[in-house]
Amino acid sequence: MRKISAFLWILFVSLSLNAHPSRMYLIGDATAGGWSLDNASLMMTVSDGVYEWTGDLKEGELKFIPQIGWMPSYGPAANGEALVAGTVDMKLRDQELQDNDNKYAVTAGRWSLRVDLTSETPKLTVADGTEMPEKGFVGHYPVSVYAIGNATQAGWSLDKAVEMKESAFNSGIYTAQLALNSGELKFLHQRDWGKAYGATVADAPLNGVGNYDIAVTDNSNDTKFVVSWTTETSYYVTVNAVQKTMTVSAENPLPSGIENIEISGERIEVYDVQGRRVGRDTEHLPAGLYIIRTAIGAQKIFIH
Repeated sequence: MRKISAFLWILFVSLSLNAHPSRMYLIGDATAGGWSLDNASLMMTVSDGVYEWTGDLKEGELKFIPQIGWMPSYGPAANGEALVAGTVDMKLRDQELQDNDNKYAVTAGRWSLRVDLTSETPKLTVADGTEMPEKGFVGHYPVSVYAIGNATQAGWSLDKAVEMKESAFNSGIYTAQLALNSGELKFLHQRDWGKAYGATVADAPLNGVGNYDIAVTDNSNDTKFVVSWTTETSYYVTVNAVQKTMTVSAENPLPSGIENIEISGERIEVYDVQGRRVGRDTEHLPAGLYIIRTAIGAQKIFIH
């Protein structure tokens, strides 16, 4: 057991400060998630524009996507190019190059992959990952969710939907202060009408402070919360995609000071602020800011 000092504030880094995507994903039937966008494998962001992943791949195809969608994407210069050890140029597929949907041909095995967008031409470095620990995630949570509905000031406008940023890398926890009034409410995965976090049943009443169950919804089961009060009131709303809950509170649940916490017994994973896994406990780590991830979520901590 080791006492560590936890920052009770959350550090958000604006995407606009970076010249490259904040994330990169593997997708394809060579990966554990197949061609499902929902199950795309998330790489570790090691620096702006550089991403790494190590793990087992099946025989099949894969390519890389910087967001949850089919374009843009990165693949080989020629479709079916073999994924082999070494560094090669990648080719971008976007709205202007829609015919360039090239994919790598993968031989089953354990591979280490590094995507580097910082040079003029995107690069992929491949190495044998047999002796390397896993790096990255199978599956992922949205970078942000978006509160929308006529219970919010945004109404049903996608452009005005309130962004709720993730508290830590792939934590699946989002918090924002929302001014709510009588009406419907749900939380979009992206600024579109696809998947969302909504109520587990249609027209579930939102009665104020408390905990509520949520479910992943889409156009076939578009279940929303219904706010019961008629005077606009501000609450702090936390969506926890890991536990499938929503918490409504009158006070800000995000930490705002420094206090001591203890971690003992519980399985944890420790990441640096770039999303690189650095261990499964906090012993022997140098002083600095880290992300502690457990089964119930994640938080930032500072180790003296």
